[in-house]
Amino acid sequence: MGVTAYNTLVYSLLVLSILVCAAGSGIHCANIIPFGVEQIVDLQSEEENGNGHDRYTKISRAIHLLYFFRNLGCLFTFVAISSLQEHEWTVGFCIPFLCSVISAVPLFLGKKYFVVNVPRVNTSSIFINVIREGYKLSKVTGISVDSRLHYLDYARRDYGGNHDKEDVNAVKRLLKLIPYLSIYMVYFLLYSQMHTTFYIQGLFIKTPSYFPYAGAEAVNNITIMLLIPLVIYKIYPYWRRKYGPLSPLLKSQVGFALIALSMVVAGVLEYFRILHSDPTYNEAARVRLHFYSLLDITVNQSLEFYMRFPQYFLVAVSEVFTVIVALKLAYIEAPRQFKSVSMGILYMFNALGTLIAAAVLLLTQLVTYFAFDGHGWICQDLNVGRMYYYFYLVCGFMVVNMVVLSFKSEFYEFDFSI
Repeated sequence: MGVTAYNTLVYSLLVLSILVCAAGSGIHCANIIPFGVEQIVDLQSEEENGNGHDRYTKISRAIHLLYFFRNLGCLFTFVAISSLQEHEWTVGFCIPFLCSVISAVPLFLGKKYFVVNVPRVNTSSIFINVIREGYKLSKVTGISVDSRLHYLDYARRDYGGNHDKEDVNAVKRLLKLIPYLSIYMVYFLLYSQMHTTFYIQGLFIKTPSYFPYAGAEAVNNITIMLLIPLVIYKIYPYWRRKYGPLSPLLKSQVGFALIALSMVVAGVLEYFRILHSDPTYNEAARVRLHFYSLLDITVNQSLEFYMRFPQYFLVAVSEVFTVIVALKLAYIEAPRQFKSVSMGILYMFNALGTLIAAAVLLLTQLVTYFAFDGHGWICQDLNVGRMYYYFYLVCGFMVVNMVVLSFKSEFYEFDFSI
């Protein structure tokens, strides 16, 4: 096999693996919270009891618990698997595969013991068909016939459509929720920096051989695991007794402010990393960077690896106040038959935020390339770049997002609070 054919095969397999991972992740993320909550909380009996506050409290704790175990798995990934992947890719990728197989076994063996509410029809199809039919019939009938009607009402049977009033009202409620889920897109733009620019920054900071470059993310996971019990059993109950319930969007604002602050901290760290870089040739560091194909970089490592921890800590605290709230918002505020659809929409905004982050990064490189003598803010050798400007830029995006959120919060009344 020639070099060209071999490269084509490698890249084809890489793209295929990414698509398979994306499909699996999308299906998993959209359903794991609804499925997990149903195992922990008896939703039917809670609805019959009619105590809304207790019901929301139990659902909230269930989502916190699921997020706790998610970070427990991530902790294993960033400590154990990333250490292996720095030395042997094959073993590093085989372990996640085996973990996936092992985690799937209880789902198949214990299928009859799980609580599974199978929808009567495909809810995604209902969501799409109601919107399409309502829009189409409103144009045919003329929405001005009754100004009190929402265009989706024309999808109802009593107005000539094919759907029940309950389904149409559920779609209307979900559509009203979507703009508020979209505000988290900018948050996920900043959050993706933890897996990209934070990581790249770590390659140029003095790191001992026993500590993987991705290991700093363990600080994020450990912080979340410590904070979740604290907020559930101490902080939130104390706040409720002392000051009353706290709006979910106000909690999100706190998380937004914290992740914006983490960008500032990362920018300051990057500035001093360049300012106090050590020109001494570091052979051990160069060997590790060789594994990442960074072959032509002068390794100027001066700051210690633990100086990266504060920015990961701030992202972790922001997650507890923002991501968990977003999950609760997508689950509790969505109609019962559309909870998985709502979760899927939230993770769609997650993906869009990450894509926009990639676009912003590329655009920043292109725009700043000529401003710094052929070196943009972010280039292969960060020692000649100005990546701290990029951190301040994305921080500015979040400040704008917080201003927008402050206006949006006046137009939505939530069913739950802490």
